[in-house]
Amino acid sequence: MPIQPAKIIKSYGLWLCLLIVALPVYAGPQVVGHISFAKGSNAAQLPGAAPRILGKDTEIFQGDNIQTTERSFVIVEFTDGAKVTVRPNSNFSIDHYDSQSGQKTAQLVLYQGGANTSTGAIAKDNPENFQIKTPTATVKPNSEKAEFAVHICDKDCEEKGKKAAANAVRTEQSVVARVVDIKGEVNAINRADKNAKERPLSLGKPLYNSDTLLSEKDSYALLIFPDGEKITLQADSEMDIKQYSYKVSGKKDQVLFRLATGGLRALTGSIGKNDHDAFALDTPVATIGIRGTGTDTSTDGISLEHSTWEGLSCVRNNAGERCVPEGNSCTVSGFNEMPVVFITPPNAPQPAAPRPDTNKSDPEKVFEEKPPAEGDTSVKATKGNAIIKSINGENTALVEEGDTTSISSDGDTSTLSEQPEDTTPNNPSDNNPSGNGDSFDDDADNSLEGC
Repeated sequence: MPIQPAKIIKSYGLWLCLLIVALPVYAGPQVVGHISFAKGSNAAQLPGAAPRILGKDTEIFQGDNIQTTERSFVIVEFTDGAKVTVRPNSNFSIDHYDSQSGQKTAQLVLYQGGANTSTGAIAKDNPENFQIKTPTATVKPNSEKAEFAVHICDKDCEEKGKKAAANAVRTEQSVVARVVDIKGEVNAINRADKNAKERPLSLGKPLYNSDTLLSEKDSYALLIFPDGEKITLQADSEMDIKQYSYKVSGKKDQVLFRLATGGLRALTGSIGKNDHDAFALDTPVATIGIRGTGTDTSTDGISLEHSTWEGLSCVRNNAGERCVPEGNSCTVSGFNEMPVVFITPPNAPQPAAPRPDTNKSDPEKVFEEKPPAEGDTSVKATKGNAIIKSINGENTALVEEGDTTSISSDGDTSTLSEQPEDTTPNNPSDNNPSGNGDSFDDDADNSLEGC
């Protein structure tokens, strides 16, 4: 019986279908964006693949490593509308970029150089899900729409840092105190950040507004503030830096501390000396004001002991106010009980922690603005806010619009707020690289200056 062609075709068709089903499916790399502008010599490379020269409209894939050369840069426009300018002499990777699934995330890595970022839909949905990592820090937006520049300092950035330091003014996000002497275990946690963790303090470590300090047994920390105020937090104590403003534009100089429990020794700085009403130390039992003073204060949360070893201090609560002259002490048995003042006995026991006036640290030198060192990560926010967090997780700083914050390899941070004429760097959101004085011009150095 002759074989019918139709049966042969059907048989081969069945085997072909089975073969296709059995073959493995190789998906190509995921497209996450494209190059909207390129200048100079730039390349991208997937792991195990050959490098690709980057030009306008070149596709960018998840896993790409982008490298730019001197006087060269590219603008990457991602699928969610975010834009990143990879600056000259930079090494930048796209570890993960998902703008399609229910859990939209972006994980970018800057190994060298700099990147200017204008966030898109991922950050709009959840700013936490858009992150740029460097060898020393993690950077993320702190608003639905943000523009910021991330830069890893090289040998040439010191001069730019000096210029920024010369134009710096203090802000409320600046470092408000530093540790100049410490013994044992003292930690700090910033109450303004609900995700903050306790960070151990050591010599030179910074402190900020809204920080709470916690000292353990047989421990103390001596702090210095920019106006010369010095505080020694004694063992087993808890103290809040509620508000510290000094030479902040548009703000009155002010000091407000709270001692929840334990003890501290205080030496007044220029804020309290120039304006007695600008300084206050709150406790659960009474509030202490000063008149150019050195004092010791301790509380268990129910009662208070206070003495003045220099100048004059005043203690007030719901029952009234009593002033404590130099060489005198007072006790307060409750918030509704009048302070009782008496001459300090010659043999009165002294706290184990050192008096703050024994430390000769100069606040001008301690708080001198230093340019970032090679390897430090700096972030400049030009629209909205950003957050920079040290790679060890110990320090987190808010970078407000117009500010530049640097973080070093040991997690130390410093914040500069530049004068208005220096706070308009170029951003990829401008998207006008034609050379009309906007984002980019024919000179890559000029077009990216300040970013």
